[in-house]
Amino acid sequence: MQKQQDYSTDNSSRQTLFGRSHVFFYACLILLFALGIYFRLLNISNPPLDDNAWRQLGSATYARGLYYQMLPHADPEIRQRAIGIAAATVHLEPTITEALVAVSYLVTGGEHLWIFRLWTTLFWVIGGIALFALVRKMTSADGALVAVGYYLLLPFGNAITREFLPEPLMVMWIVLALFAFSHWIEDQTWKWTILTGVFTGLALLTKIFAIFPLAPAIILASIAAFGFRKIVTKLKFWTIAALAGMIPAVYYFFLAPQSGSNYVGTWVLPFMGILKDIWFYIGWLHHLNGNFNLAILLIALVSSFLLEKRWRFLCFGLWIGYGLLGATVPELIYSHMYYNLPLVAIIAISLGPVSALVLGKLSERGGLYKILLLGVALVAVGYTVYMSRKDVTAVDYRGEPQKWEQLAGVMNGKNCGITEDYGNRLGYYGWRTIQPYPYSFDYDMSRLAGYDFDVNADNLEYFKNKVNDCEYFVVTMFSELEAQPYLKKILFERYPIYAQDDWYIIFDLTQPK
Repeated sequence: MQKQQDYSTDNSSRQTLFGRSHVFFYACLILLFALGIYFRLLNISNPPLDDNAWRQLGSATYARGLYYQMLPHADPEIRQRAIGIAAATVHLEPTITEALVAVSYLVTGGEHLWIFRLWTTLFWVIGGIALFALVRKMTSADGALVAVGYYLLLPFGNAITREFLPEPLMVMWIVLALFAFSHWIEDQTWKWTILTGVFTGLALLTKIFAIFPLAPAIILASIAAFGFRKIVTKLKFWTIAALAGMIPAVYYFFLAPQSGSNYVGTWVLPFMGILKDIWFYIGWLHHLNGNFNLAILLIALVSSFLLEKRWRFLCFGLWIGYGLLGATVPELIYSHMYYNLPLVAIIAISLGPVSALVLGKLSERGGLYKILLLGVALVAVGYTVYMSRKDVTAVDYRGEPQKWEQLAGVMNGKNCGITEDYGNRLGYYGWRTIQPYPYSFDYDMSRLAGYDFDVNADNLEYFKNKVNDCEYFVVTMFSELEAQPYLKKILFERYPIYAQDDWYIIFDLTQPK
């Protein structure tokens, strides 16, 4: 076995900032986890409408459908409606979190939507524990404390991990896979071989994009530790690869064979041309700066060079994987920011070595330096606490359910239209399905992908093809109607108003003027 060298040699014996004060160290660690849990559960009953609401409500609707499907004594009519509305939602990956939430509804005796936040918080905390242990192995207790603090308290991470998405579960499996792999790379026992393969496979099953950080990290670190010739003949390495591939293959090749090809044809191939545009990279960096701070991101990237060889290449693999992810889904990497959630863990792990180095040096100084450092840490944590709390409590959406129930009460027949979250808000709170009409954003996306449309007030056939056999057209997004003047002209000039309020209009498509 190659002996550890460079910066991380004998990290367990190095002096740390906390010295022999284990109580103070673990008190700080517990405080970080307590704050991380607090912000994810703060305002827990607020409906998930702050960001990516269309995606969250789709998951909520599907979880409700599963719940009523499993509920032994559910009203048959309500059960059928719940299952029917759930079937209208689109899910390209296994609905694991949704199933856990549905089972939780059964256990708690009712549909309590806030339960999903308990699950996503649990996933993130488990990932945090594994990340702390991983970085401690790679650097020191100091480096691990800073890394897990970043992982738990970054406002972007707080916001995304409060949402009903598969990403928190995926990142948990990614970090667990890296933790298991860090043990495997040291002793290559069958225990860690199997755990690394299973955790990697579960990450890919949760969301196939986990392959981007995991595959380069595991391959490069293995080559750095054993050499290319040895790794290609090592049975346990190929066992990891086999387990990692077999687990998601069951779903993607046998249970949902169309999901991958549909995704590639819709979101990957049409946008490859963006990679030739310098403004794509500028926009990507702009979004990264807003959510992560480019200075910290660059410090983390450079920090990776301080690690011992095998860990250094593991971090390089994580960064390369993130770059490949952005190159594969260039439009989604900044229009759907939750695709960047793995970067929280990547930056946190990469901050470990520079944090260990700096804090290790400060530990050799007098008490005044430690007091100053504590003051800086309190300011950083305090600012993060303030910003996270401000974001979480900014808007109260508790009045939304009643509003959509009211709209559903005046609707009849088959409906299409322009409503919030592609109809998912109406579907979940109003229990009414609606065929969504394209947003102006969708036309922009299509043009970006190289498509164009003849959409104007004279092209009535396009409108009729879109509404198909709908009987009513519902509008709740007036700004979107203004953004599509051709649609506004068709609706107001050709169809009578069936019902309206100050926040919605329903047009009767069965009685053209």
